[in-house]
Amino acid sequence: MSPRPTWLHTRSTELRAALLDLGLTITDTDAHTILDDKLTEYATLMRVTRQTAQNDFTDERLIAFAQSLARSLSDEAPGADLIEFERTISMPVAAVGLTTAALAEALKVAHINLDDKEAVAGLSLLSTLGMITADANDSVVPTPRPLLLRIARYLDGAAASITDGANLPDGLDDTHRRQFADILAQDADGIRALANTEDGDTPTLWRTPNPR
Repeated sequence: MSPRPTWLHTRSTELRAALLDLGLTITDTDAHTILDDKLTEYATLMRVTRQTAQNDFTDERLIAFAQSLARSLSDEAPGADLIEFERTISMPVAAVGLTTAALAEALKVAHINLDDKEAVAGLSLLSTLGMITADANDSVVPTPRPLLLRIARYLDGAAASITDGANLPDGLDDTHRRQFADILAQDADGIRALANTEDGDTPTLWRTPNPR
């Protein structure tokens, strides 16, 4: 007799189907990870058990979550060539430096945990940012908004991985786990805020580089 499908497996399949109806395709592994993270986030926020969080995740909530996720992913312009994409965000050089450093730290997480898929994804983001920066001729770097949103999501993923107990990069011990995850999450929030800067506003740094 085949084992009974778990709640997460069943709901992940339903999430993929809902996203497909909205024109987006993700892998079963990605759907499983996204839904698992969402469930953990809800249980922590509401201070309820995981079982209660599952019970609260009704069909209507799953559809609403899929719609919200689809809007978020669409903002990242999936499949688009970001080198050719419109560069609407004026990114200060210092912000480019912070973003590059954050990506490098997140790549260390992928490397130490032997996650080739995440490493390749991170290297692609880093390469694209470098090529776009090389085109700049001023103190700001015109940058595609979807690139910044993709980078922010990548950093969020690395922070979540560290929080969930992934191996730490060489040179860090477990006493620094929370601080390392918090910095990655802070960088993700800062980059996302920069990506959502209104036209005409001057982008600001989310933290001071090399504080002394």
